[in-house]
Amino acid sequence: MKPKLNLTESQLALVQLPLNSRIFLEGKAGTGKTTAAIFRLQRLLENQRVPARVLVLTPSRTNTVVYQGAVSSNGARATISTFNSIVKRSIDLFWPLIAGKAGFGNPSALPIFLTIESSQILMARLIQKKIDEGYFSALQLPTSRIYNQVLIALHKSASASLPFDGYAQRMTQSWTGDSAISHVFNHVQECGIAFKEICYANNFLDYAIQLEVFQKYLLPSELFTSWFKLQYDTLVYDNVEEDIPAAHDFAERLLDGLQSALFIFDHLGGFRNFMSSDPQSAVRFASHCAETIHFAQSFVNPPPIHALSVIFDQGGLPPGTPPFDPMMVREIQQTFVFQPFHQYPQMIKQAAHDVAELIHRKNVDPKDIVIIAPLLSDVLYTSLERELRTQNVKCYIHRPSRALIQERETRSFLTLIKLLHPEWETLPKLMDVCDMLLMFIPDLDPIRAQLLVSRSFVMVSGEEGTQPKYNVLPASKLPPSIRRRIPDSIKLRYETLRDWLQRNQSCSELPGETIIRFFHEILTQSGFSAMSGSDEKMNYAVLKVSESMKKFNMVLNSQQAGIVSWKDYIALVNEGMVAAYYFEEWFAQPDDAVLITLSSTFALTNRPVSHQIWLNAGSPRWWERIYGQLTNDYVLSRDWKNGEKWDVERLYKANDENMNRLILALFARCRKQIRIYASELNETGQDQKSKLLYALSDLFWKVSRLKAQSSEVDLADQPTHGQAAEVGQTAPERDKPASSVISGAAELADNSGGVR
Repeated sequence: MKPKLNLTESQLALVQLPLNSRIFLEGKAGTGKTTAAIFRLQRLLENQRVPARVLVLTPSRTNTVVYQGAVSSNGARATISTFNSIVKRSIDLFWPLIAGKAGFGNPSALPIFLTIESSQILMARLIQKKIDEGYFSALQLPTSRIYNQVLIALHKSASASLPFDGYAQRMTQSWTGDSAISHVFNHVQECGIAFKEICYANNFLDYAIQLEVFQKYLLPSELFTSWFKLQYDTLVYDNVEEDIPAAHDFAERLLDGLQSALFIFDHLGGFRNFMSSDPQSAVRFASHCAETIHFAQSFVNPPPIHALSVIFDQGGLPPGTPPFDPMMVREIQQTFVFQPFHQYPQMIKQAAHDVAELIHRKNVDPKDIVIIAPLLSDVLYTSLERELRTQNVKCYIHRPSRALIQERETRSFLTLIKLLHPEWETLPKLMDVCDMLLMFIPDLDPIRAQLLVSRSFVMVSGEEGTQPKYNVLPASKLPPSIRRRIPDSIKLRYETLRDWLQRNQSCSELPGETIIRFFHEILTQSGFSAMSGSDEKMNYAVLKVSESMKKFNMVLNSQQAGIVSWKDYIALVNEGMVAAYYFEEWFAQPDDAVLITLSSTFALTNRPVSHQIWLNAGSPRWWERIYGQLTNDYVLSRDWKNGEKWDVERLYKANDENMNRLILALFARCRKQIRIYASELNETGQDQKSKLLYALSDLFWKVSRLKAQSSEVDLADQPTHGQAAEVGQTAPERDKPASSVISGAAELADNSGGVR
């Protein structure tokens, strides 16, 4: 195949390297690494007798999408997969050979693969008694979070191939905090081991056990590795820095049998460290490759953002760089905007106004704008969505692993199931019933919905031994004053919904099947939410809830002695258990909607945009990550040496490195403009300050120095480097109120012309 002429010389050189080459390709985001890899993949497919023997490996299913369009001239495609999928398929295929050796209770029965949801429910059922006895009392966490933390500790240990029976010792030796926490590590290890024992007895494989079985019984097996090498002889491994060490071990084991390999490494990656990604582990592949290629030219950044990125990363322009052009400062003024506010609502309102101006007055495509924040609270999203709506701007929020009960669309289907099954002892609140009607009947307004629900849903006590339930009155039984206020069309849909609820009360059908049937029988009727098929969020919601219930039902059918039940499922969902990851969520964003997501989540995507809106730059969350006391990413890694201490100094250094890498990663994904908004007060009215503001102050001070030097301006009145360092680093200055930090950032930036 002849590559297109719009490739750069570096990209073309990579594509045309001999097909039997082993290549390590590195560079930051936006330098064309994946584009070049796709062209090389097409060339490999053209010259491969069996194209399916070309394996494309990525850390997540989202990353596989860009490779699905790589097709040879005769329509052949590569095999595109994630390491997790390979592990699951391999265990499924080799199960008869390894089940007995691994110690599963019923080797002749099929394995049951658990999702994060079903794992949490099983964990909750197993350790609830221990929590009642006082386990984890030193932690100020909701119980659903504790279940999740124990599972994550298991997952991270397995990802780094660390034996879990050494978890408590490893964590205790590194701990420098409150001594009351140290005994909690023993509780985590005890609960984790009990969970594993139940899983092995029932053929349950959660993520950690899948990795453990794969690493202990498949990867060392010559039979398995020989079989796998027969399946594939070419490897393209993208975003290796975002994958786990166990995946790197697997790829390294295959290298001897590969004719060709291409490893792609992003210098600014490592944002999946909450899922045990390990860039240091990925660097090993450079030593296995004869060719190491570095891409430096950005196809995304304009010169002003590129200059800012270089100055921020290197502390100034590299030696030998021509004098800084004063014209660049004026360009920076247009591409890098900082807006400080005192009140939080002012910041939200102005950000929404500016987004609307980009769309309505400057004709910017909504999908070419992203709004990011370090933490997407319900307060932030609700207020921002309302302000955008008043500006006639649609938005789409992406929060991965968001609890099913926390999203309106999925919560509406859970409310429906609760109404149908009062025997599960989790009757929904009337507010949730009201919200369910609003989701299912689009023409219904909140005031009429509240009137309807408050008068028609009457709680009645059940017979002896049964649970209370709602008696749903027909519209004809409502007071005349209420009936007159509700249109006939709404009353007709309400009666349709009420009749369906009455007919399906406590049905024996599986809950997931009930939800799907309800969707097709009711919601696709005229006047209901799914009639037009345009509400993608409702469509995905029914798929998510039904899939969740389907996976849990597999656990129910395979367990021994009734360990868990549907009552446990609905109770833990109600507590807000972390939801499983659903690949389709990224693609539910409408074309006419602006994306709202976490800053770190956006940094994980291979998706540059023209306009980035950074919200709440005054929040400490830009620098501080949500710290899991039981699941420290650094301690539960291969690089950690037993006996080392995780102290304040290490934490400070890690936070600095993570924030700096995040800023550079966001820079690398911007085509035109970055707008930064900060407020002195947070959403609760409390004073806030952020290390990000110090970093911006330092950045703009460096720009102002370069401008002054190039213009031969007297620097006597300029702040000295020591003064700038004092603003950004010394402890007394870090204790200044947020107002002085924000005004200081704005003042220093104004000196360089970098904000307005």
